[in-house]
Amino acid sequence: MSVSAHLTPEPERRLWLILESMRHAVDSADARVAGLTVFAAAELAFLRPGGPLTAGALMAALPLGVFAFAPLKRLPKWLQFLEPRKDKMRADDSLILVEDLIKYSHGDLIFRLDKYLGGGITATPYYEDIVGQIVENARVASRKQNLLRVACALVGLGQLGLLAQLFAR
Repeated sequence: MSVSAHLTPEPERRLWLILESMRHAVDSADARVAGLTVFAAAELAFLRPGGPLTAGALMAALPLGVFAFAPLKRLPKWLQFLEPRKDKMRADDSLILVEDLIKYSHGDLIFRLDKYLGGGITATPYYEDIVGQIVENARVASRKQNLLRVACALVGLGQLGLLAQLFAR
């Protein structure tokens, strides 16, 4: 046993922590979309916006918010705009953030995490499966965050319409 053998990190525990972080990102996006959808529904129910722009924007946010609760593991062709952009991988990418993990394919991330965690990932298919789950959850979280941005824009447009109605009175 070499002197540095005790310094080799345990990759399984670290991979599970990254996976849990990605699952938390998915759950967090779901919670924010739920809050925004409930807000839009409450405004439609209680404020009864009169303008077509306001009502239309808020009504469009409702089905979008409901759709955001789908697993979003695969997207239909008409929703490819939600697909994360394939930016260039950089040496300073953080391997625990959704924005950086979505840049990697499964194989690229295995190779990168093998170096990042000190080795031992490529030798075990179990670890490679965990990396696959990390990639999948990062992509789902990114898609849900993109849906949240669109829903925020729609609800924001509805808010502008309500503000215009207030000033028009």
